[in-house]
Amino acid sequence: MANAPSLSRGQVHRALRSFVVASGLWGAWGQACGLGTAAFTGFALYLGADGAFIALFTSAAYFLALTQLLAPLLSARVRDKKRFVVFGGYVEIAFRGLPLIIPLFVPEQYRLPALVAMVCLSMFSGYAISPFYSTWIANAVPENIRARFASRQTIVSTIVAMVVGFAIGQFLDLFPDGGGFVWVFAAGSLFGFLGYSNLLRAPFPQQTAATDEQSTRLRDLVQPFHDANFRRAALFFGLWTFGIGLAGPLYSVFMLDRLQISYTEVSIFNALFMLTSIVGYRLWAGLIDRFGARPVLQILMTPAAFLPLIWTFNQPEAYHLVPVALVLSGILFSGIGVGINPLLYGLLPQGEKRTMYLATWSVTVNLMGALGPLLGGLLVAQLEGLRFAVFGVPMGDLQVIFALSALVRLAPLFILRTVKDARSATSRSLLSRMLRGNVLSYAYNATIFSLATAEGTRARAAEALGRSGNPLAIEQLVQALADASPRVRRAAARALGESRSESATEPLVRELLDGASDIRSEAAEALGRLGSSTSIDPLVEALSDADPRVRISAIRGLASLRGDEVHELLFWQFGSDFDLLTFPTLVDVLGERQDRRIVRPALGRLTDFPSPAVRLQLLNGVCRALGAGDQFYRLLSREDTDRVAAITRLLRRATDTLGAAHCIDTEDRAQLKALCREVVVAYEEEKAEALVEAMRQVVRTVRDGLSATRDQAYDVLSVYVILIAIGRFINSPVRQESPVAQEIFLTVCLGRLAALIREIDDSI
Repeated sequence: MANAPSLSRGQVHRALRSFVVASGLWGAWGQACGLGTAAFTGFALYLGADGAFIALFTSAAYFLALTQLLAPLLSARVRDKKRFVVFGGYVEIAFRGLPLIIPLFVPEQYRLPALVAMVCLSMFSGYAISPFYSTWIANAVPENIRARFASRQTIVSTIVAMVVGFAIGQFLDLFPDGGGFVWVFAAGSLFGFLGYSNLLRAPFPQQTAATDEQSTRLRDLVQPFHDANFRRAALFFGLWTFGIGLAGPLYSVFMLDRLQISYTEVSIFNALFMLTSIVGYRLWAGLIDRFGARPVLQILMTPAAFLPLIWTFNQPEAYHLVPVALVLSGILFSGIGVGINPLLYGLLPQGEKRTMYLATWSVTVNLMGALGPLLGGLLVAQLEGLRFAVFGVPMGDLQVIFALSALVRLAPLFILRTVKDARSATSRSLLSRMLRGNVLSYAYNATIFSLATAEGTRARAAEALGRSGNPLAIEQLVQALADASPRVRRAAARALGESRSESATEPLVRELLDGASDIRSEAAEALGRLGSSTSIDPLVEALSDADPRVRISAIRGLASLRGDEVHELLFWQFGSDFDLLTFPTLVDVLGERQDRRIVRPALGRLTDFPSPAVRLQLLNGVCRALGAGDQFYRLLSREDTDRVAAITRLLRRATDTLGAAHCIDTEDRAQLKALCREVVVAYEEEKAEALVEAMRQVVRTVRDGLSATRDQAYDVLSVYVILIAIGRFINSPVRQESPVAQEIFLTVCLGRLAALIREIDDSI
């Protein structure tokens, strides 16, 4: 058995770069000289061909795939395979460009035969080198990036083809007499030659030479069919290619001849196809590398089978569904094209036998594919002049063939289910992941993240991937945790928290426990947002971390987790040794949970914090613990005029409630009402000390006059907590440093006191 070839990292890089550049150059060549393109179809029609001829011509060209049977016989005899590929490529390009001389030198009656001869010679050369080139790629491209490399390669080719195709369309419209085809073929041939010349820079992996006996026996050409899995895969893709080929050559004929679409419009439609293909290449390549080719192919081929039906409902002057069909084709066939090669490469043995397998695959697929346009051409000839209507839409021979193509494409789907792919998940499990969350958001942002190079763009795309709620985003975000940009790393950690996926827990825990990581804080908070119970232990451990930022984030992470156990853990941390850096955060999170036990200690620690902002934070946390929500913060954030009106309204409402409270003794109730009015007057007249003194009297009056039953013990206890909070704040030496905060805090406490008194009254 031949030894597996190997290249150094630098050689792999040069090879991949050369393959990509060559693909771009061939993308331009393909738009100018490729079979089935608008330019080549238009040239054939210009020479006098019709739809039947083009279909039969395409079929004949496919039959030349038999040339690849020579590859295993030549494999051991061709010593310099790289030069063989390049020389054969030059011959292919030369004969494909040679039709440019037909309008100039070939008599009219011989033009179509000359075209057939030149293209067949070109394809003979192309097929002869194809297995060697495919083996070159299979050996040079690392297995774990094959789909992504194929995606990148095809994207470059597609972008170049899109630009060149648009230019060709506009150029040909300038020559309605057909004179522009000569220049198109000449320019295309130049790009083709440059593409093969570029391959000379790529290293060719060296293999241990096989023996002549192993390489030249004719019976070995059928050896791959002894592999049942390979046999099923070849039959599957051969039938699919047959179904595609049945109508494939006729779409350009349909647009140019039947719908009378201009070359410029066709190039615009093809540009739409190519743009959506680029998106599809990036999206599907990642899925194929992660989940295997088979499930992705199963998902895409089902809707792709019905695409020809969209073509049937187009008419001259009413061909709006043509761009729709092409956009859908771009999305679906990009994934199919990327997925076939990894599926095939997974079936190949090591060594020289790879060339034999690739030749057998290509011959089988192309021969079955050749039957498609052959049958399509015969049907066009037989159905010529056919006319009928479906739902009032006129139909003809080409629409019938489109519908037949859709029907035939269903058969390969059943065979694909029997093809084994060790790396594949099931299509059902993959589809369930794909359809969860916002699929469009995931697809868009996954593409942006893959294509973008700017830090800000990648970071925003990462955060959006997390918000999409799609499980397929997780692996991409986990990989982004190791991004070179700290901004992207932080965004990826936050996004994993937003994903709510259990599979995000382990990588986030790993980041949290890694002392060298610079995103430990983000990882801690993200673990909390995930809501998994497995996050508790690492977050508790992080509470004693040497980095205060990590401790604070661990607190916030725990605060995002529900349950009494987590709550008590947070309060235990609050009641342990005082930490100036984490105390405000603990007040925040416990205040949000309305833990009244923090009220007294929090107000008692106001003097430990010289920062006015932190003191406001503590007061806001206390108000939340009392059940006032974010009322303190909202009042503090208002403009002065709005705040005065809001506070006055709250104070008067509290006065009315307390003045009518039945749970306060009658004598104390009247006094309480008068005291509340004093509070309102003191506030309106900006008498801060009078306001404070009136609040002291309110506390005493409520404390002495409140009466309730044993069933109301909880509500009464809540009232006393508020009274303690008011008293504690009034006696604090720092209350006067912020008159606005003092007014707001006392107002919120009084309003909350009135609300609790009303609840006690309602329960009497």
